Amino acid sequence: MKHIVTLMIAPLLVLLAVLDAAVANEHLSPHQRVILESKSPPPADASFSFDAPAGPQFTDAEKEAQRERGKGVMPMVMKAFESGAAEVRIPPGDYRFSQERKVGAKTVYPLHFEGMQRDSEHPLVIDATGATFWFDLDDVQMPPGHRCVGFFSCRNIVLRGAIIDRGTRGCIEGRITRIDRKGNRFEIQPSPGIVVPTSYKGGDEQRLFPFKRDGRFCVPLYDLQAGVRKLRYKDITPSANGLYWINMEAPDLMERIHDANWERAYGELGMVRVGDGLSCLYTSAGAIVLEDSANLTLHGVSVYVAKGGPSESGGHGAHLWKDCYFGPRPGTSQWKGADGFLCRSTRHGTTMDNVSIRHTADDLQNFHGIWGKVKAVSGNQVTLETNAALRPTLTNARAGDRLRFIHRKTGAVLGEAKLTAHQDFQLTLDRDAAPFAAAQAEWLDHECAGWVVQNCRWEDNFQRLLIMSGPGTVRGCTFIRMGSNISLNTGMGLVGGIPNDITIADNTFVDVSPRPHHPAIDVRAHNAQGQDGIPPIERLIITGNTFTRSGGPAMNLIGIKDSRIEYNRINSPIRATAIARPTDEIAGQAIMLSHSTAVEVSDNTLMDVEKHAQSDAVSSSPLLGLKATKDITLDQKRLSNTLKPNAK
Repeated sequence: MKHIVTLMIAPLLVLLAVLDAAVANEHLSPHQRVILESKSPPPADASFSFDAPAGPQFTDAEKEAQRERGKGVMPMVMKAFESGAAEVRIPPGDYRFSQERKVGAKTVYPLHFEGMQRDSEHPLVIDATGATFWFDLDDVQMPPGHRCVGFFSCRNIVLRGAIIDRGTRGCIEGRITRIDRKGNRFEIQPSPGIVVPTSYKGGDEQRLFPFKRDGRFCVPLYDLQAGVRKLRYKDITPSANGLYWINMEAPDLMERIHDANWERAYGELGMVRVGDGLSCLYTSAGAIVLEDSANLTLHGVSVYVAKGGPSESGGHGAHLWKDCYFGPRPGTSQWKGADGFLCRSTRHGTTMDNVSIRHTADDLQNFHGIWGKVKAVSGNQVTLETNAALRPTLTNARAGDRLRFIHRKTGAVLGEAKLTAHQDFQLTLDRDAAPFAAAQAEWLDHECAGWVVQNCRWEDNFQRLLIMSGPGTVRGCTFIRMGSNISLNTGMGLVGGIPNDITIADNTFVDVSPRPHHPAIDVRAHNAQGQDGIPPIERLIITGNTFTRSGGPAMNLIGIKDSRIEYNRINSPIRATAIARPTDEIAGQAIMLSHSTAVEVSDNTLMDVEKHAQSDAVSSSPLLGLKATKDITLDQKRLSNTLKPNAK
């Protein structure tokens, strides 16, 4: 009977996934849906070699000719837009632009599209297939960063096929030629085209990334960055014969790569040797910025700008990223390239389909809104504390928008209301505001709702996919060698929301968060005082995924409610922790569930040849560990509650 039920449930889950996709895509325009459903090309070549070419090289005369061609791009686009044309074709070739400039308080981007609005039946397609846009950005150390392409208050525009790059590398990287353990420094041969700076600001952003000679990120060494910031370099100084010393701030990296237990746990992927590489952050850029816009589409766009991230902020949203690539230029000796995404405070979430991201220096993706802290209440009015980060939300707020008020310390939900009017940070509600005096306001209609990440390949990346708002779906993606994890968190400070109604389905995780004790999926609902489970994260579905070699459990789920964890395959969890940290107390099960209520765990498979997972006292299984839980079922069997007797 169980086998029959399983056969019936599996197709049902597929059907639900299809229905979820339809709901998530309902805010895409007709032309966006056509692009979304189009056939995708194979992924870009991910091979790396120090001996590969440096990338395109140009003479001064060629660069000047490119600048002249660059001057014609904006007039060409604006002529097509103003004439009502359906498409403008940017001829293949190289186009060069200067960097951003200030006009009063406004930043004008080198490619600055503003106020270009079409209706959904008459989009404008900017076809730049075969065109490379080069940006001559100076190498001043971040912060601040540079800007490249920006869309502001635009609607129903498609940018297709463009390549976005910068004139200089903007980072320092090369092959390791010597390791001086006593001196706490690494000697490198800078890769072709690298210019080594002479001044350094210090700070957390001044960090490096170790990678193997074949380009794989030494992902276990992310353990030195998270929280403790031990991947910072102090400066880079000349050695001899064109070589340079990268001088470390702290000795931890040097000691870790000489740790025998660490090497046994991770092998070569956890080590840095002569012949491997280091990439050092120095500059950053907003490579593609979508602000206060609606239904924009980036189709087949590639970005190679070092730490050049894309972002969406404010407005209607419902943007589409299809067949895009963010990373180093393929086929070159470049290791660092573009960075990950930031999506915040849009009314409707983005859709990412067949997007490749490689070699990030920060988060892979962020989905969130901005909390509003209540300063005062009077009658049916709420005054929020002034916060510049709330401007995109307030600019697009309208009557009928929903707000949820949560006690800023305890996490208790105080109630919901609808906006009837607002003036700057003063809101008028459809009900008495007195109960909300000690609240954080969550803008439910300005948290990227309905976002979708599907069919993406993200490999050799530094940090996490952070989810702080929903509904949302991660489906059919491949995550390989990722320093952190998929992280769902309530937060209760500046950024956030409650990430309810999240589905994580049919993904592959390999060496994702392999550092000791850490999971591939990390979920934590908590209040501002650190109390777990208040408010809870509700209706989380994790199904059909494959996890291989997470450092700790495959999943660590804290504070979830009315959720399902099913049909997942888990290979070799916990092993790295047991070997690298043999004296540590270890969470002993493949799925850790705590401070949670009404969760169904079923039809998951554990492959643990070395038997590092241990049976839990309550579940009697190495698959599931329980702490402070209620109404949990494992394979249709109701388990004993583990809440304390006085807990509700």
